[in-house]
Amino acid sequence: MDLFTKVLTQIVSYTSIYTLASLGIIIGGRTGVFNISGEGIMLASASAGFIAAYQTGSWVMGFFIGALVGAIFGFILIYIHQSLKINQFILGITLIILGTGLSDLLYKSLIGIQLFAPEAPRVPVIKLPIISKIPIISAFFNQDVIVYFTYFAVIITYYIFYHTRIGLETRAIGEDPLAADVVGINVKLRRYIATIIGSMLIGLAGAYLTLAVTGTYTTNISNGRGFMAIAIAIFASWRPERAFLGALIFAAIEVISFQQQLGSSLFPYQFLLMLPFISVLIIMWLFRKKVEFPASLGKEYTRE
Repeated sequence: MDLFTKVLTQIVSYTSIYTLASLGIIIGGRTGVFNISGEGIMLASASAGFIAAYQTGSWVMGFFIGALVGAIFGFILIYIHQSLKINQFILGITLIILGTGLSDLLYKSLIGIQLFAPEAPRVPVIKLPIISKIPIISAFFNQDVIVYFTYFAVIITYYIFYHTRIGLETRAIGEDPLAADVVGINVKLRRYIATIIGSMLIGLAGAYLTLAVTGTYTTNISNGRGFMAIAIAIFASWRPERAFLGALIFAAIEVISFQQQLGSSLFPYQFLLMLPFISVLIIMWLFRKKVEFPASLGKEYTRE
């Protein structure tokens, strides 16, 4: 495998992190729930998923626990918001702090400090016959099962949103929950379902970091990717297919900056670490006039 294909393969792998996280934000956002707690969910799920996989020897269990942690965070967010009418953004910030502290607490309590970093079982790579041997394209089909799941998640989300009645109703809730409620759509239930499913995808993104990318857990392993996922969702105008494209762009910037750090560079490595975040600001500025939001995004809805 040549260097270009290796780098592209790594880019596609990192794309799954951003895609799953941003897709989770988009699904909740389409019902009006702006889940900004992705960073906290990813950290907590990364820690819990790694611990589960390490203790059981099963990467499947690791992803299951990671998704479960995401679902719990999603339920907390929507339950408190719907029941106590607390602002979504305040709740999101609170959950970020909770997830950040919980991630290290779980790891230090259950794993502790060890001389060598423990490693969890890695996700197996599946090479598709024939297509995995085609240059360039092979980078997309010489991946682990979570990457293939990401492809499926993007396609099925797009299909549901734009080709089914449930998707139409979901998007209607995000635009005008009162009108949706009047025609008999259970706005509260749909928001619960969308927020929990979306948070599960964010949890999978966090677990993917420890079970596929690094193989172990380190403090602050998400490194701001949860925040970048918010930028991708906004850049994509809350459309799943555009989220995948945005994730691919940001993943490419991140991986290329990693490669530059490993080799000789005219720039200090600190600048290269900043590069993905700088790119977010530049891209958001360039596309600022083309960004669209669901009309009820982040707004409370109470049935009268």
